[in-house]
Amino acid sequence: MRQTADRGRLLLNYWQLVALLLLTAGPGGIQTSRAEDANPSRVTLETGELKLARNGHALQPVIVGENASEEVRASAEELARMLSRITGGKFLVKTGDGNSGIAVGQLGDFPASSTRLPGEPANPARREDYLLLTHTEGMLVIGRTPQAVSHAVWDLLWRIGYRQFFPGETWEVVPHLPDVSLEVFALQQPHYLARRIWYGFGPWDYAAEPYRQWCLRNRATSAIELNTGHSYDGILARNREEFERHPEYLGLINGERKSTKFCISNPGLRKLVVQDALARMAETPTPDSISIDPSDGLNWCECEECQRLGSVSDQAVTLANTVAEAVQQKYPGRLVGMYAYAGHSPPPSIDVHPNVVISVATAFIKGGFTVDQLIEGWQKRKATLGVREYYSVNTWDRDLPGRSRGSNLEYLARTIPHFHANGARFLSAESSDNWGPNGLGYYLAARMLWNPAEAENLEELQEDFLQRAFGPAAGPMRE
Repeated sequence: MRQTADRGRLLLNYWQLVALLLLTAGPGGIQTSRAEDANPSRVTLETGELKLARNGHALQPVIVGENASEEVRASAEELARMLSRITGGKFLVKTGDGNSGIAVGQLGDFPASSTRLPGEPANPARREDYLLLTHTEGMLVIGRTPQAVSHAVWDLLWRIGYRQFFPGETWEVVPHLPDVSLEVFALQQPHYLARRIWYGFGPWDYAAEPYRQWCLRNRATSAIELNTGHSYDGILARNREEFERHPEYLGLINGERKSTKFCISNPGLRKLVVQDALARMAETPTPDSISIDPSDGLNWCECEECQRLGSVSDQAVTLANTVAEAVQQKYPGRLVGMYAYAGHSPPPSIDVHPNVVISVATAFIKGGFTVDQLIEGWQKRKATLGVREYYSVNTWDRDLPGRSRGSNLEYLARTIPHFHANGARFLSAESSDNWGPNGLGYYLAARMLWNPAEAENLEELQEDFLQRAFGPAAGPMRE
């Protein structure tokens, strides 16, 4: 017991040090420092190998705190179930103090433990932080939030050999390992704060649950929900009577007030949009963001006052900034999302509010810009950046092999790290339910979105896929 207590004190000192190193402010008031900035391997801390199973017998219970949440208990039960499938042993979930066994939970679940996670707990960018640590008495599987605990559980299982390559039982790989030992010290935090690989036309009913499980098991769920979709039409629909009373709020086109692009120079219009945004925030207790992206298409207001605001991008940013300022006053830290897309893809001439996230679309670009030029231009205007990707659009590639970005592994391995290195911290990729031609790309993208350095392991990850998914047929599949 003395050795365990000493180890706890050493961990506490280490985390206090890491906290000082990681408390650096990122754009938009969101702290976006990354876990590799404090690589645990650089710290002299002896960890112990833990035997989980021997000869098909479980050697460790899965421990939850007395006051663990339902979500945490579900993750612990899932871990016990999967370890039982892998080893053939019977892993039990018990209540304990977390000092022995496989302790699964949030920091507050084990008050007797001195373990700490770096960073400010209230910072949304740290919601997914977790720790995996084996020691002489057991293992810590600790997350800042229930979602982070789930990430930690699936990361642990991945390290043992479990895989969910594609959705569905056929693509679930459960190794048979009667003997399992593990030594790990890993502090994890996603590099992209939002990581969405989603079906552009939505899943069929039968495919929804397998897709949800795939996202969960590959850490492709995000703690920050960034809303950036076209929003003006929704504002019109929710406030139809007000627009009927004030047709001057609509954009002027050929002398008529009829465009859904709004007359943004009108103070009454801006006030209405702010009120609508605050009402939407109030309806949902804890929304991370609200979209103020323009409606699709052209037809921007032609009135002189709007022209004096500047370019189309200047007009869109003016409205987004106005909303962001009002949201910040009532709901500090919450975000406003907007695309850099089509007519408003070119960088503006005015600065962007720190809480406005601009997701640069990699298609439908106007003005002759490259994606890199857009990222650079918006960044110069102090925008917090995301990327709106197109991994597969059915009307473009028709689910044919090799036709989409999602099947182009070189493209994924190049762009995901590149966008991150240039400041992007959010990525949303329109995709399709077409795992035959694109599944490997989606799987690898999920891993690189968590950590872009995985791009350096692309060949190893592909070989892992071939060996585990196809076994003796790996050779022919490789060719």
